[in-house]
Amino acid sequence: MKKLLVIAFVLFSLHGFSQKFGHCNIAEIAQEMPELKVAETQFSAKTDELEGRLKRMFEVYQTKVDEFQSKAEGMTPDEQSQAADEIKNLEVRIQEAQQNSQAELSAYDQELKTPILDKVKEAVKAVSVENNYAMIFDLATGTVLYAGGDDVTDLVKAKLGLQ
Repeated sequence: MKKLLVIAFVLFSLHGFSQKFGHCNIAEIAQEMPELKVAETQFSAKTDELEGRLKRMFEVYQTKVDEFQSKAEGMTPDEQSQAADEIKNLEVRIQEAQQNSQAELSAYDQELKTPILDKVKEAVKAVSVENNYAMIFDLATGTVLYAGGDDVTDLVKAKLGLQ
């Protein structure tokens, strides 16, 4: 009976060691997806829109500064103070707009890329199930210390219709 348990344990252990592992580069796969090119175009358009808005704000600011400098001598101290405050307020608004633009662009980039990465991850999952992989590591994240196992990048690309 003990021998039977030892043999069963050894067979179970060997089964555990025979698991297949693979790796792929999700970033490389995503770069080849047509959806990413569309997302990049949309992101670029949004960037241009926000940059245009900031440029117009800066032009208004520059006009106010130029106007203030040319008329400062003929202004009363109260008018100078009021014009200076207006310029300072514009500076603050421009800085806030720059910060908001960065945050908006970051969120928009995430919004555009998340469905693409989810699609790649689903393809990796399907390849894993179809080919009996216990684990597939993503080389793009840099968390793999050893790239042993099979490179399943081409299998994932094929699952997504890329090549």
